[in-house]
Amino acid sequence: MRFNKSELNSLASNPATRFDKEGLLIVIDRQEGFLWRSEVRVERWCKLRGNLLFYLKDKDPKSPVAGVLVLENCRVRIQNREADPEGYVFDIDFKDSPSEQLISYSAAERVAWAQCIEKASSYNLDLLIRHLKEQIRKSQVPGGVANSMGNHIDLGMPMMLPIEAAPVQQQTSRQCQQPAEEAPIEDIDLSELPICETALSCDSLPSDALGRLPTPQVICSFLPPGSGEDAGLWREHARTELQERTRTPQFLCTMRFQRSGGFSSSTRLRFSVMDVRERLTQTSLPLGYAEVSLGAIQDTSWLHLPLTSPRGECGFITLTTWSPDAAVEPGQTGNGPPRSSTQFFDAAGGGGAAGAGNLAAAGTGVPGRRAHRRTQSLPPKLGVKLFVPQQCGLQRVCVNPRLHTYRLHSSMGADISVQETLLESRLCCLLPQQLLSIWIQREKELLQEISGMGELSGEWRWRQMNLLEEHLRLLKDYSQAKQNIQQLARDGVSFKRSTAKAEEALEFLPVNLHVQRMWAQNDTMQRRGLLDVVTVGAFTRYDSKARKCGGLIKLLQESKSWKQEQSNAFKVQAANDAVQATKQLRKEIVELMSQLLQLASRRSAKDMMPLCNQMVARTRSLLNIWEPSIVEEAVAFIERHRIIEEPENVMMEPMSPFRKITQQLTALELKSPELEDFATPVVAPPDLWPRAQPPLMRSNSWHPSNNSPSSSLDIRAIDSLQHVVKCYNDHLRSLEQSGSPEDLEAEATYQSLPLAWQPTATTSSAAPAQAPLQLIDLDEINRERCDRLQQPAAGFLDTKLMSSSPSANYYGPTEEPEPLDLTQLNIEASVMCLVSKLKFFCGRCDSPAIRLRHPKVPAKREGFAVVPQQAPDVIGAAAAEPVPKFKLDLQLPAGGGGEAGSGAEQPVKKGNKFTDGLDLSLTTDWAAELRPSMRKLRHAMDRLLKTARLMHSVQRLQQDVRCNQRQASIMYRRDVCFSQALTALVSSLMLRLWGSELDMGYLVMLRDLGPLAYFEGLLTLYGDEADMWSDMCIAIEDLSAVNFQLVRAQGEAALAPTPRITGSRQALEVQLPVPEHSLPGNGTSISFKITPVFFNIGINEKASFAETLGQTREQHRSNWDNYLRLSQYFGRYRKLGLGSVDTGESLQSLLKFMEDQLRENVSKNVKILHLAEDACRLMDGLRFTSCKSAKDRTGMAVTLEQCRVLVREFQLPAKHVPNVLSTMRSQGTRMDNVLKNIGKRKYAFNRTQASFLPEMYRPPVGNYGKAQT
Repeated sequence: MRFNKSELNSLASNPATRFDKEGLLIVIDRQEGFLWRSEVRVERWCKLRGNLLFYLKDKDPKSPVAGVLVLENCRVRIQNREADPEGYVFDIDFKDSPSEQLISYSAAERVAWAQCIEKASSYNLDLLIRHLKEQIRKSQVPGGVANSMGNHIDLGMPMMLPIEAAPVQQQTSRQCQQPAEEAPIEDIDLSELPICETALSCDSLPSDALGRLPTPQVICSFLPPGSGEDAGLWREHARTELQERTRTPQFLCTMRFQRSGGFSSSTRLRFSVMDVRERLTQTSLPLGYAEVSLGAIQDTSWLHLPLTSPRGECGFITLTTWSPDAAVEPGQTGNGPPRSSTQFFDAAGGGGAAGAGNLAAAGTGVPGRRAHRRTQSLPPKLGVKLFVPQQCGLQRVCVNPRLHTYRLHSSMGADISVQETLLESRLCCLLPQQLLSIWIQREKELLQEISGMGELSGEWRWRQMNLLEEHLRLLKDYSQAKQNIQQLARDGVSFKRSTAKAEEALEFLPVNLHVQRMWAQNDTMQRRGLLDVVTVGAFTRYDSKARKCGGLIKLLQESKSWKQEQSNAFKVQAANDAVQATKQLRKEIVELMSQLLQLASRRSAKDMMPLCNQMVARTRSLLNIWEPSIVEEAVAFIERHRIIEEPENVMMEPMSPFRKITQQLTALELKSPELEDFATPVVAPPDLWPRAQPPLMRSNSWHPSNNSPSSSLDIRAIDSLQHVVKCYNDHLRSLEQSGSPEDLEAEATYQSLPLAWQPTATTSSAAPAQAPLQLIDLDEINRERCDRLQQPAAGFLDTKLMSSSPSANYYGPTEEPEPLDLTQLNIEASVMCLVSKLKFFCGRCDSPAIRLRHPKVPAKREGFAVVPQQAPDVIGAAAAEPVPKFKLDLQLPAGGGGEAGSGAEQPVKKGNKFTDGLDLSLTTDWAAELRPSMRKLRHAMDRLLKTARLMHSVQRLQQDVRCNQRQASIMYRRDVCFSQALTALVSSLMLRLWGSELDMGYLVMLRDLGPLAYFEGLLTLYGDEADMWSDMCIAIEDLSAVNFQLVRAQGEAALAPTPRITGSRQALEVQLPVPEHSLPGNGTSISFKITPVFFNIGINEKASFAETLGQTREQHRSNWDNYLRLSQYFGRYRKLGLGSVDTGESLQSLLKFMEDQLRENVSKNVKILHLAEDACRLMDGLRFTSCKSAKDRTGMAVTLEQCRVLVREFQLPAKHVPNVLSTMRSQGTRMDNVLKNIGKRKYAFNRTQASFLPEMYRPPVGNYGKAQT
């Protein structure tokens, strides 16, 4: 009785309350003292209402209430069927509390009470409702398959089903047991013009018996097409927000009626006004309702209807309607929204058409009572237009929209139309797959590099096997992640729920990635605009065992200290950068050769020389990357430690485990990218370990066969191969630790399997844990699998995929490396020949000679720094000799003879030995003359890349094993975070390119400056969120290195535009398709990079702990660094003359104010976030908001930003902001986002957590509680 004591007393003593059962019972009261306990039998009057059993002080029905029993989780028990001396006894047994004993005066009375109590619980009521719904489904739809909607309006009980946004509710068919996010939802056409939009208000609503004002909410329901009037199966369409304690509510939420939702002018609507008594459970009581046809609402802009209830007249509801003008809708002429005469309905359901000003009474007993409009002298339709925002190609890049609309009042008395949309990105599962393909390709390349060194001796063998094991593990993890994402994409899922954020199978997907769009318009100001915010969870990797690692910042700092301890750690990184630079330059030279061939086929001499100069410049950079002395050291290491098979042992001894593993890995040769006919020729896969005749193979060895798909290894096969490599590596390590010279010497020439690996006849393949270790014939596994599937599986090293990669050339295990000087001379000779022919075709044979390589003074460095994006530097050793000068002299002496250094002047003819015999007038096919030189250049560049990879492998092999493992772990974590960040960024870019009109100003900004990307974080530097913040800092920083290029989307590609990711980790390029008409017609491509800034302010209760413990210093330092970057971006923005003068002045004042706020270092200073939002919006940047799961704190931040924009740009009065905030958070799209993630409409805050939030970030009362975050 302590909770809601007055309400319970009012309910029990109100004469108007109808009770389910009343009567006289003997209640046994337990009285306890310090040393005594007794039971007293008191005769009391009892009243049952729902699940509440009231017992009064005595047997007088009008006596005050003494107590109440809540009949939940209980059952009635009758021990003795016969009468006891006191009467007929029955007990009420509760689950978690003592039993209550009651006594009636007759057996019939006891049975009646027992039956009523059994039916009183909410559980039994839910069962009854479910049974009734099932009967309705069976009677409404043949076969028993129907929509699960029922009438949830006139029940004085908690509303069980969550309410969706209006258009979604019309087209959603779901079962109550299914999670909201898994229900099939049809796409809504956001560009469709609605029939009308209606705002609601009420007046003269009744108060309760105690005189307290109601908390009204209006629920609109309709009769679906085909439902009879007698059936009365109302389906809920939309509902408004709650208005606290008022009899005259003015609701902000509006309701839209669209033809795609099954609405027409004859659709019958019911508006039910509910009094929400308890916000937490949404328990409500009906106040009244009004019924009207949609045509009646559409025909007038203002309609005043009386509410009807069994208690009589109970107030009025006012409908204010806006209809779109037929001329506004594109593609329609005279075919606007359907019209009809105004129709109203009486309570019996038999109302007919009446005049435009007449309304039949909606309630029984009041026939002929008419509703009234504001005045009869006004025209029935005012000139009010309803505007629908242009969505452009929004639904080509986003799916599953949720829509809410509002009508607000500005300070000037005008209406502010607001449309709030929540969408899922179509790229959520597509982009991580492309990134994983690139990383899978890289692991395959590294496997080829390591196996290409051949079999090494001594300690280097187990180091080599350790690297193979590490890369096989990464290859398996990347492949498994890609397979999981592909399965998710096939199931049609386009976002990852916050409840699944810790699942390792989907860790490359961003958490809860959504697009939040707000469109607003002020009619008086003639102003409209869009606000797009991408909401996404923190870019991080969750540990399955909840172990803290400090995040990427700490891991990278530790890695840097490890590298300083290792003598060659920096050389490993520099060698990797040099390999990537070699690949990139080779790719660019090949592309230039392709363009030259196209120009040569058209005999376009004018355009060939600029491309020739670019090719010479890139070739010069390619030749100056490596230095011969460094390569000679790597070659000497290979020659010193590689095991060379003796010729007499080739026929007798079987292959060693290492050779079998490498034979399996390199069953298919990886080729260079094909470019017409000067590409590296396609040949059959070579035998890495050639033999004169087939040896005797063991049953458990790998045996590549011509008719077996040796390259079609699946993830299970990769795992088996990794297991074998691990066991072999452990075997080698144990021999290394034993230190016995005999064992080491035997292992150095070991050519057969260890005896412990021999299979036994009694070994069962069904129990691998107990069986001795054995090598598995993966070809047989694949053959059986392919026979079972009747189709070939995906290749382990797919030749087709690898041939399209510009990074697929390796030395074989038995192949001798080519000297670097010879390779460089071949490249120079090929370029000399090619350039000479090009100049001959262009008529410039007498041009001066070119120089491809420049000598550099060798410097003593710990490592060698090479930046792939820039011209690579020379990789020098400590005591390297200067490189001799090479000069390509295209001016040859006359006659082709004599010494080059002769001082006698001789007549020079046009041409040289490369162009002798060519006659320009007789040469018709220029491309045929260029192809041989291009083919030679291509082969020489392939051999240079082979040498570069060999050097990289040697450097990695000499690095400490633990350092390799740590770097692999850091790289994987960084890949996970980067995949999430890049997916969110590309989704935002595609939203900007397709979801709104592109003007030339924005394209100029992209070309000259690049967009600003502002990431707003609400993480706390306390607990696990400190690691998340660290991961986000690195992931966002990595985005600045990605290059973006705009490409035209034509034909079918424009219907579902999908970006394409190419390159490597060090040089990623993302091609963004844009509408064909958006790019300028001069054929120029637009490439750019983004400028990311990341400001983070913790706002929850853990942020208070972090500030108390002094753990926010890193956050403050990061915010300050990002402020400096933002200021530098603004300086470039202003220097290019972008934006107006007023915009520049506003930005300058904003940045000055932000600097002051950063210097103050105030606790939970969210003003910094607000200032960054305003600056980003003024510079037309991209907006992202993140917290741990992008659901609760993110919802508070996004709705606050929307209200700030409405105040700043659309004149929303500041005093209305709390009400608008509460409405958007309780009934807007952010609550839909919560529902999609956890299946309930509750923000995951408790009362204590909500009290720690800043005031403007607190959720509405009743909309938060215990929920999964």
